[in-house]
Amino acid sequence: MKALRFLPHALATAVAAPIAPWVTASELEEITVTAQKRTQRLAEVPIAITSFSTESIEETGVRQLREVAEFVPNLSISSGKDFDSTVSIRGVGASSRNIGFDTRVGVYLDGVYLGQSPALNQELLDLQRIEVLRGPQGTLFGKNTVAGAINLVSRQPGDTLDGSLNVEYGNFNARQVSASLSAPLSDVLFGKIALSSQQRGGTQTNTLSGNMLNEQDGDAYRAQLVYDAGGSFTANLAIDGTEGERLTYVGEPVTDTFGMTPDTAAPADDTVAMNHDPMEFRKIRGSALTMNWDLSSGFAIKSISAARDTEIFYRNDVDYSPLDLAELRYADSYKQVTQEFQLISPETEDLQYVAGLYLYQQEGDSLRQIVSSPTAAMLFGTNPEVPVTTDGTVDTNSFAVFMNGSYQLSSQWKLGFGFRYSEEEKEVDWSIDGSGSGAFAMGTGSVDDSRTDSHFSPNVVLNYAFTPDVHGYAKYAGGFKSGGFNLDFIGQSDLEAGIDFDKETVDSYEIGLKGTALDRSLSFNLAAFQSNFTDYQVNQFIDLGEGRTSISIRNAAEVETRGLEAEFTYRASDYLQLNAALGLLDAKFSDYPGGGAGGADVSGNKLPGASDYSINLGAQYRYPIMSMGVEVMARIDYSFRDDYYNTADNEQYRTLMTGDVVQYGWVEDIELVNARIGVISDSESWSASLWARNLLDEEYLTDTSRDFFGTLTQFKGMPRTYGLEVGYRF
Repeated sequence: MKALRFLPHALATAVAAPIAPWVTASELEEITVTAQKRTQRLAEVPIAITSFSTESIEETGVRQLREVAEFVPNLSISSGKDFDSTVSIRGVGASSRNIGFDTRVGVYLDGVYLGQSPALNQELLDLQRIEVLRGPQGTLFGKNTVAGAINLVSRQPGDTLDGSLNVEYGNFNARQVSASLSAPLSDVLFGKIALSSQQRGGTQTNTLSGNMLNEQDGDAYRAQLVYDAGGSFTANLAIDGTEGERLTYVGEPVTDTFGMTPDTAAPADDTVAMNHDPMEFRKIRGSALTMNWDLSSGFAIKSISAARDTEIFYRNDVDYSPLDLAELRYADSYKQVTQEFQLISPETEDLQYVAGLYLYQQEGDSLRQIVSSPTAAMLFGTNPEVPVTTDGTVDTNSFAVFMNGSYQLSSQWKLGFGFRYSEEEKEVDWSIDGSGSGAFAMGTGSVDDSRTDSHFSPNVVLNYAFTPDVHGYAKYAGGFKSGGFNLDFIGQSDLEAGIDFDKETVDSYEIGLKGTALDRSLSFNLAAFQSNFTDYQVNQFIDLGEGRTSISIRNAAEVETRGLEAEFTYRASDYLQLNAALGLLDAKFSDYPGGGAGGADVSGNKLPGASDYSINLGAQYRYPIMSMGVEVMARIDYSFRDDYYNTADNEQYRTLMTGDVVQYGWVEDIELVNARIGVISDSESWSASLWARNLLDEEYLTDTSRDFFGTLTQFKGMPRTYGLEVGYRF
């Protein structure tokens, strides 16, 4: 069946259902969803979900996962470095900056948890759809997450020979080539492979080296082998990988090394003066075997066995200056093995459920060094070579049992239920040697310890069918994030006080309304929510004065987030489709004494990175030109994100010793316009498009930061990019 051409952003995990004879061209096509591990009508699924189909990915022109955030309410994904990528949903997120700290939003590839921050920003290669689920997840996916989940779903090989080739060229010397080939290898065996290579020049000049920073250079692949004899058993063996090495983007310093005076070494925009180029090398590999058995009783069993490796090397000139003071070097790696079993009940019963068992093992290794110089040794009394080194391993072992189900109480009422019980043990063998750190007073010692967290997380939902096309629901869900260890550059007092932190928990409440109206030309998805976090884990830089920094992880007392999400898709005519999404958010530390600079009480302050509201608007027009055998497509997208803070102190500006004032701790509104125009052949065998991102070339910040010596930096968003894309399919 031909793939859906107009799949709205607001719709959930979607596969096209057969179109009924009464469906007219101006109606949205019938959608079924599989978000709860079985096929259901969209309106019946009581989860706040946004989904991108293959067509949505192509028509919006997104290439990496971080770009999807421009189209989803209350979703943000950091830009810049891949080393500490941060995904936040409803104001809640975290980067796994070190191997002892976990993320809050899980990113999955075909149901397999990808792991920590360095693995998150994936190339969107040969995907069938992207699913964004908001709120705690633990009864539908193997790994528990307290804020939400993003699932990347690959396109499966079919029983016919087909392939594609896409070539793209744009400004900043951007080039991308991607290709895929799917073929039947026998009557029961089907294979597919997809490849991608992407390069782009930098957007920032290092005046000392003459090199361009913030470049892209990476390759990705994905391959599948499917066994399907038409019987009760199917199997899918998949492998994937990403590898890239680039001069990365670490922001633009607005002060001198110690945050005392304005930066004078590189005062021009989009320039730095650093005696070492910052760089990243990232290598990700994964494999998964998914097997399905349909039993004669009507039950089904599913097994997902997976292994993943992630390696990243990150280097930064941590003084951000022409001075040869110090260089930061990180070498982290993660190796994980997961096993998930699911028992899926028959679909014909009033009682339906999925029960699962999940096993997770991860070994995280880290070697981090601050490499010094004779100049630094003279100024600060540091070791002239390596004043600070951290080295260690964290082994994580966890298991969980979970269930998600529903019972049809009547023709209109349905009761949903679920639970997850988890136990997670972390063993740490780690040391820090700061004996050569001089005036920076880093700690020296070792930690050989373990901790175990367990938690029972229930959820319950009541679903009511107002009409066959409109459903409402009320839902409660619990979740937890395990505790861990602060394995970073820390002071002696922090080391002696203990570097472990406790688990955090969340209680989330949500009401929603979703369905279609106006003769099925309008779809809508509304959700209001409130989440209460206890012992919320906060990872922040603590300014100790005199250019000294402590990197702290502590449990805040309480965090509260509440808000509203509304998504609409309207098929205005045979040719025009409109999309709109709104996210309202109030995310704050409801109780956090001693959490700010100098031990200030920051209770009532907003969570870093949380905007009060965001807006996404889109319009797409497709018009056939019969005489030419083509269809013209034009699309424009607008996104607006309200201002937000970067620190728990909620400051906006910092006054330097010279009396100069610089913007720090706050990001102003972000307003972007993207556009695309192209032609597609009637057979969809070829296409050509012109595209532009940040069409109006807006200058905007995405983050501000304080680094190790006290340097204040600002991170800029991408300037206008544009290009030509040509595609061929057979």
